[in-house]
Amino acid sequence: SGTGWGKYGEFLLSPQLGLATGFEEHDAQAQDEEVSCCAYAVTLERYGIRCRVVPAEHAAIYRFSYPACEDASLLLDMAHSIPLMARLVNTPSGISASDLSMRMTMDEDGYPEVQGSGFYAGGFGGAHALHFAMQVRKRPKAYGWYDGDGLHAGETAFHREQLRSRTESVGAYLRFSTTDREDIMVRIGVSFLSEEKAAEDLRREIPAWDDEALAQENRAIWNRELARIRLGEGVAETQKKVFYTAMYHALCMPRDRTGDLPGYGPEVPMMDDHYATWDTWRTLYPLYVLIRPDLVRRTIRSYIARLARSGYVRDAFVGGVEMNPQQGGDDVDNVICDAYVKGLPGLDREEWEQVYRVVKNHADHFRAGWYCEMPPAADPDSPYHTLGYIPEDYRIPGTEKGLMACSYTLEAAYNDACAARMARDLGTAEDAQRYARRSENWKNLWNPDCAAGDFRGFICPRRSDGSWADYDPTAYCASWVPHFYEATGFNYSFFVPQDVPGLIAACGGEEAFIERLMYGIRTGLVDYGNEPAFLASYLFAYTKKPWLIADCVRELRARFTLEGPPGNDDSGAMSSWYIFSSLGFFPSAGQDLYFLTAPAYPHAKICLGGGGELEITAENLSEKNRYIQRVRINGRAWNSAMFP
Repeated sequence: SGTGWGKYGEFLLSPQLGLATGFEEHDAQAQDEEVSCCAYAVTLERYGIRCRVVPAEHAAIYRFSYPACEDASLLLDMAHSIPLMARLVNTPSGISASDLSMRMTMDEDGYPEVQGSGFYAGGFGGAHALHFAMQVRKRPKAYGWYDGDGLHAGETAFHREQLRSRTESVGAYLRFSTTDREDIMVRIGVSFLSEEKAAEDLRREIPAWDDEALAQENRAIWNRELARIRLGEGVAETQKKVFYTAMYHALCMPRDRTGDLPGYGPEVPMMDDHYATWDTWRTLYPLYVLIRPDLVRRTIRSYIARLARSGYVRDAFVGGVEMNPQQGGDDVDNVICDAYVKGLPGLDREEWEQVYRVVKNHADHFRAGWYCEMPPAADPDSPYHTLGYIPEDYRIPGTEKGLMACSYTLEAAYNDACAARMARDLGTAEDAQRYARRSENWKNLWNPDCAAGDFRGFICPRRSDGSWADYDPTAYCASWVPHFYEATGFNYSFFVPQDVPGLIAACGGEEAFIERLMYGIRTGLVDYGNEPAFLASYLFAYTKKPWLIADCVRELRARFTLEGPPGNDDSGAMSSWYIFSSLGFFPSAGQDLYFLTAPAYPHAKICLGGGGELEITAENLSEKNRYIQRVRINGRAWNSAMFP
């Protein structure tokens, strides 16, 4: 998923020769990997077992090809998760799994069927329950379960409320006699709701023991999805690989878990695994508005359901759990507003009024910035509302120090700009005016005397009494630290998409702004390895030198190679930046506005999700001839680097 943090992997299947149940006793080196979007295969060098897995939506089928062995085995470990291995478990004991249960039966032909469940903490997002149903297409000669005390041969069920250490393994095992290259097939379904739901999805999605047929189904699905954007002739093979890999990444998350999350009805649309809307609102969701409006509609309807259940909608929602800390503002508001102003079809007036309540609720109660594990508290009297900014010395209840006060303020101000736009149509005039005034809160953190080199005037941390805190705008701020989140103040000082002309004036005028922005991009102070920089190079559209967009974007596109993007892909956010920038237009997310730049390809066609097509043709495009000379949109001459 490219998010930078691990999650899931709670039910580990380990084919072996012999039977080793210890935490690290059965590890094997990967050999001869075969990777595609349809299937994955690898040889476990230690055992000489060839493994292939083909996924469906809620299930997967495995083919394990064993050598001849009188003591072959298959282990299902219920405690060996990805967060545990990555030491991303935040429980006091460091143990991820609890409340583990398993039961094993044999069907009428003597084939094993195993079901179970557990509760798991760790990784990005909150703790959650997970359930499985597994079928094995070979009769075992022995079976049982194991834990830290060893094997419990012949026993078919267990329940463990707690584990004794982070390295205790617990699960089921099967032992076999195998002939050379004998295939043992396994099907497993998983569910956040119940074992019964896991078994139901398994039967529906993988009705036959045919992994190749499922791989071909996957291939057809991915060809259909990737074909939503088609590149014309004359595109180099490497360019195609980079572009369609970016497309693949952009279509992996979020995930549709309608009917499979506790607390929501089976017909309530539920889009899950929003690791960080802070990442995806800028480019991924604007891409979906064009090519997957159905997914955006389901996301918006899931926001309505989440507000009704939780009283707020957090930036991250993983495994059906709202994650209380936020990396930035209430950025689901930006997703909603972007869809609204761009006329997302399929939602009636009543639904838009319902989802506006999500935006209004955040705007009225949740603009403090929230970075602690406690549930967010509605606070209409927070400093953001009363002072017009989040002070550097503001302490959220339950925390010891203020974090990311500057970037929170900037993002909240843009959230308010989005809220004001929606309030004009769906709220009251008073709300629209109030939110519009607050969208100018960025000015309250603009310190005209703060300097970095030859440049003066930056967003800076400010205390509750109005005094400025010392800060170097070129200093990088990491994750969950004071001042800013994952960027420099130099970088964040360009994040005012609601008032770029006002920002240009604050920077000393157009020429000073151009010089500052070019310096930031070329020195890396405006860091295109992360999302806060995404819009920056397109801000030249507000100046008399819009061709600088083409220069900067061309250099930045070159950082996307067969080795991957220049930073964490973050659920496809980075890849979506590349897709737009390669096609030649880029969204100002939350506004009905796009920027133009020279594309990477002479011709491309986008199949719009609502029907129809968008064709982009760049006549005489070449390495040398890379600047736009004239533009026609729908046959009409266009004389701006921006269009609605």
